[in-house]
Amino acid sequence: MRSPLQIRPSKALNELKKLFPKNSKISSFFLHDGVLEVGLASSDRIVIAHTNKFSIYEFWKQIKENPVTIASMVDFINKKITIPELYILQDNWLQYSDSAQRATFFYMLCRYSDVGYASHGNLDKKRLSALHISKLKKFKCDDLYILFDQCQDMTDAFVTAKETDYILLPIGDFSYNLFEKGKSVGPDMYIFEHNKIKNLITGFDKKWVMVYNTHPALFKIYKNYNIIMIDKYGNKTNKKDNCTELIINNFVFF
Repeated sequence: MRSPLQIRPSKALNELKKLFPKNSKISSFFLHDGVLEVGLASSDRIVIAHTNKFSIYEFWKQIKENPVTIASMVDFINKKITIPELYILQDNWLQYSDSAQRATFFYMLCRYSDVGYASHGNLDKKRLSALHISKLKKFKCDDLYILFDQCQDMTDAFVTAKETDYILLPIGDFSYNLFEKGKSVGPDMYIFEHNKIKNLITGFDKKWVMVYNTHPALFKIYKNYNIIMIDKYGNKTNKKDNCTELIINNFVFF
């Protein structure tokens, strides 16, 4: 089973399956597209996926409980809505009172967006196909549990992972956070304070894994931890120039 929000597949998934044994319990934070969470939960792992963004929580809750209804609404609206209407919707989809409607619009805007966010990006209806809607209708992932954390800072919820075996942080891009103070952020977007995350996660007496898109700074920041380099084909590589993703963890050393 793939995530219905998957735009670009993560090449780290197969290696993560080697790190997380079957039947293990994983607390994942910063849920958005769910690519890694769904991939793991569909492979005999139990994943508790956390978000402090209600729009993200609401979408995942709706498609777990009502995928047929959401898919039918997507199909109907997709045939009628115009691009100018979509850009209006991008600004006000959260103003709709019905939860299923909001989840429907969230899905459509994420699929249309060139960056995969409902609140951000250039929109193109060609990015949503009948095949996408068919797969959405059939979505089922029993071992994926969605939790909404009522905290301003997602890192405040890390302490709730006491009852699981591992922590997973699928972060994506690294930045130095130089120009993000006061930056406008959509209701479905996170600001990652990378130094704060590093200081918190490395202080936990628990097994953790982070997944980043490759960046030269990460090799220095996490020089005392295990870094697995993944190339564009999903294979491990020893060459920094060939890797596209980094799996950083504190419990497997090669």
